[in-house]
Amino acid sequence: MLTIFQPARRGLRAAMVSLVLLVIGGMVTSSADAQTAAPHRPGHVYLMRGLFNVFSLGMDELAAKLEKVGVRAEAVSYTSWSSLADSIAAQYRAGNREPIILMGHSYGADTTISLARKLNDSRIPVALIVNFDPTAPDRVPPNVHRIINFYVPTAWGRPVEAGKQFRGRLSNLNESGAYNHFVIDKADALHRQAIAAVLQAVGRGTHRIRQPARHHEVSAAPAAQ
Repeated sequence: MLTIFQPARRGLRAAMVSLVLLVIGGMVTSSADAQTAAPHRPGHVYLMRGLFNVFSLGMDELAAKLEKVGVRAEAVSYTSWSSLADSIAAQYRAGNREPIILMGHSYGADTTISLARKLNDSRIPVALIVNFDPTAPDRVPPNVHRIINFYVPTAWGRPVEAGKQFRGRLSNLNESGAYNHFVIDKADALHRQAIAAVLQAVGRGTHRIRQPARHHEVSAAPAAQ
């Protein structure tokens, strides 16, 4: 009987050894993946989509790129800006002091400033706003440290203006001839600039934003409200 079952035992032992090696291999791979994954960085980016929640999918693409470099990011509908402001304010009051960063396209870009103004009522700072072709933006409130506005004035896009108490950095970057309203949110070159600005805002940036000569940068001179 022992002779009959010996091959079966050897087969079982070989299978167990293979299973152990497979598990160890998986653990090594997982460990390597964890080591190569982007480290978590402070800050949270909220990206606002535009009309009907379908014309601004570049915000979802940008959110995914930000996640890859270790920055938490989520894309939402512009219609949720007020409730989102309440949620951010609640987190801030609970002790979360990570940098708040807002981005948006079209109507979503309009509401980033509306959201910032609501946070300003609670004296909550906004580290950075990056807008893609806003259509009717409000004036920038004083709690915003920096705002970058990519826009195409030949269509619906508009530059942004500083409120009278704003003392941060404001850049209106004219993208005429390069993009239109429906593709500007998906432009990889602008995504790279936005990501560089985010990394600077969260204190881990290593790259400066390059401004092409055709761009027009506006200083943060106060404007009457």
